[in-house]
Amino acid sequence: MTGNDNLLGSVPGFRFSAVECGIRYQGRLDYCLIAADAPCNAAGMFTKNRLFAAPVRLCRERTGNKIRAILINATNANACTGDEGYANAAALTADMAEKLGCGPEEILMCSTGIIGHQLPVDRMKASHPSLASKLSREAGALIPRAIMTTDTVPKSASRSFTTSRGRFTVAGTVKGSGMIAPDMATMLAFIITDAPVSKNDLDGVFRNAVNRTFNRITIDGDMSTNDTALLLSPDSDRPLSEKDDLGSFAKALEETLYDLAVMLVSDGEGATKLVTVRVIGAQNDADAAKAARAVAQSLLVKTAFFGNDPNWGRIGAAAGYSGAALDEKRLSIYYGDVPLLIRGVPQKQDQKALAPILAGREFTVTVDIGLGNAESTMLTTDISYEYVKINAEYTT
Repeated sequence: MTGNDNLLGSVPGFRFSAVECGIRYQGRLDYCLIAADAPCNAAGMFTKNRLFAAPVRLCRERTGNKIRAILINATNANACTGDEGYANAAALTADMAEKLGCGPEEILMCSTGIIGHQLPVDRMKASHPSLASKLSREAGALIPRAIMTTDTVPKSASRSFTTSRGRFTVAGTVKGSGMIAPDMATMLAFIITDAPVSKNDLDGVFRNAVNRTFNRITIDGDMSTNDTALLLSPDSDRPLSEKDDLGSFAKALEETLYDLAVMLVSDGEGATKLVTVRVIGAQNDADAAKAARAVAQSLLVKTAFFGNDPNWGRIGAAAGYSGAALDEKRLSIYYGDVPLLIRGVPQKQDQKALAPILAGREFTVTVDIGLGNAESTMLTTDISYEYVKINAEYTT
């Protein structure tokens, strides 16, 4: 299931709330809470940017604990805020822990928005009584909207799956439409499940799922200071342990994250295209990933997508500088199923066949390196005039 309904609220054992706090703007939801009815195991993956935000540091320190809640604010990243920024995040989680009757170390915090500004801590603390007292399953519908920044639509997805222990659900929400690049994309992602999974299994399954979904998308090649993806699962003395059960969970989780990843790229800032870059025939998995990433992140390739220009030369050049092994005489490139280059020989372009592909909202570019059997896929967008306008005016 995908869409903007109350998918988070479909997961038993969790409640939600969101308020208009006025963190940076008035009259919009910008502060929210995801709370578990019982302690949860947590898995987290974070930005690889060495300039990381205070809440990223806090979450890294705490995801080994049993977790009761995630506190989330939009419009202010609490990044490049020094010791004061970290102290503010710690103070806010401590205050919320008191309201929820748990320890501060059981609360995670995530922030998104403008870099270099301290959080309005007093104003945010004043919202805590409301956040804590208004928790409900119905308010799950508010979370995807409360975490948005430049997103144009809220994003959520879910899957139900069957195990030997019964039927469970995994659901998630994500925000992001700019500063999206591989290695944790650029986003906040919150995933919850009522399936009891051990901490060790949760970490491994989540890492694999993120690497196959969120880490295979790009919009502009920029990596944020705040990238965070969190997964909560109820702690239990009887976690799922059967191989088939864990396999069912892993499949449902990856499908949910894939749906969210597609939503992120589809809502890319100013984007008019959703393009799947598929590299096949590489010597090994690492080469396939290098080539796919280079093509998907090339500004020249992305501007050609925007202009409906089948400029396969830019695609070949990006694959060539990617670091992957490549032989010109074995390289082939396709738009959809239309060949533009076959084993190093340019093909006469069939404009009648190409035009509807290039004009479409979604299409696939295939790069066949012709040296092996490895393959990799990346989701990307075009770069439009609107992307420049949005990001030229972001802080003003």
